[in-house]
Amino acid sequence: MNATFARVVGVDAVGRAGVALARVALGGDSGVRLDRYTLGEQSVSIMLNGEESELTFVNITNPKEIDKLHPPDAFIVLFSVVDKASFLKAEAELTRLQDADLLRARPAILVANKIDLARSRAVSTQDGKCLACTYRAKFIEISVGINHNVDELLVGILTQIRLKSFHFDDRDHSQQQWYKSRGVVRASMKARQMFTWLFGKEDSKFKNCENLHIL
Repeated sequence: MNATFARVVGVDAVGRAGVALARVALGGDSGVRLDRYTLGEQSVSIMLNGEESELTFVNITNPKEIDKLHPPDAFIVLFSVVDKASFLKAEAELTRLQDADLLRARPAILVANKIDLARSRAVSTQDGKCLACTYRAKFIEISVGINHNVDELLVGILTQIRLKSFHFDDRDHSQQQWYKSRGVVRASMKARQMFTWLFGKEDSKFKNCENLHIL
């Protein structure tokens, strides 16, 4: 069986996202086989649905570092829920990635870390979902410290890469048009968020952004 390889760029709003995820993956106890970690490359091998894939995590501090001719297969933008400044930086990084036209053909996942520190929380789940939906990114909450949802994130990254690769059509410009009006989209998402708060029924777009197994 041949292995497939995928390169994942972690855009850091806090810490070294890719390094942390790769290291904690070694302690995973799910049905996903996380069997290799190379210190120099931060690589993790995953067996999913009978197919082996290797995710290689690379951290950057500026989207300008990305080779547009050979872009990565996915983007992970990580922030801390106890640090509002990191959330604002994550929003800025998503904006830079979109302005560089790097998100139309590649999946992006907004990752909220340190959810175990509930009493110190400064960024709500709804705010995270709202930001993710604005950029048609996925959203997940994790805790690297206690290894919560890390395996789910790794599986989700690989699933999103496979889905995006299978379904993307370069001739479809609907996403590009969506992003050009992201200010309107953000206002719309805020309105949806308000109705969720008022009526207690979550909008389907918010639910879908947390489902890493669909586009």
